[in-house]
Amino acid sequence: MNTETNPWQLRSWRMPHLHNVELLHATSITYDYPRHIHEECSIVLILQGTETTTQRGTNCISYPGSLLLFNADEVHSSRSVGTEYRILKISTKALNQVAFELSGHNLNRPCFPKLPINDPLMFRLLLGLHLKLEQNVSPFEQESDFISVAGLLIRLYSENHIGLQPLGKETHYVNLIRDYLKSNYAENVSLAQLTSITNLSSFYLLRVFRKHVGCPPHEYLTQVRITRARKLLRKGHSISEVALETGFFDQSHFSRNFKRIVGLPPGQYSLQGKIVQDTTK
Repeated sequence: MNTETNPWQLRSWRMPHLHNVELLHATSITYDYPRHIHEECSIVLILQGTETTTQRGTNCISYPGSLLLFNADEVHSSRSVGTEYRILKISTKALNQVAFELSGHNLNRPCFPKLPINDPLMFRLLLGLHLKLEQNVSPFEQESDFISVAGLLIRLYSENHIGLQPLGKETHYVNLIRDYLKSNYAENVSLAQLTSITNLSSFYLLRVFRKHVGCPPHEYLTQVRITRARKLLRKGHSISEVALETGFFDQSHFSRNFKRIVGLPPGQYSLQGKIVQDTTK
């Protein structure tokens, strides 16, 4: 390959708090990959170009919007032509854990029999997850989205035909979570902490909370933090102080969420509060 006329651009990183999931983002790829295997399950999102894959004795061509699911240890080869793709590599242990939380039973490793998959909604969810795992957001939010999206993928496309556990009336547990988040909004809350106080699995907990409250726990926590932040800003605290005191990842993370929820950046909100105070003197 001539790297001068076709330069590769490749980034990869791992998420230790998500079972060491590996992520890759590659652009401008034109290359013939020989027969090979991956130790993990590889979830490939085709964004540009074409990807011709030889697997299970057949050839298939994937275009932008296609989703490829490669099982661990499955031999395949491929040819990329002007391709941009994003990949999530997830261990079979991590997938099995999510599968167990879906059904409450021990299962064999999830196996994805179909290639490629054309599912615009699933593609958008996986792309959104990949992008979120690239951003400076809370591990709590990343883990919640990872479990929810991976669970949906397994339920829809695993050959194990996994069904969901029926939801009960766990109002008591939902109230426990809400009270905990309100009392610990400035802390680095984790999904593991919520499962420990409720004894519910992560996936089930997320489903129950969303059903009763209307949003996942991490978003509820963000709402609680923003409510507190508004009070602090009206009292004259600086933006950096408020971001720290309300438990946000950093000032940028705070400002982004404040504007999303309130409709104004925190600086403008604080300024308007001062104007109102001056006019009422």
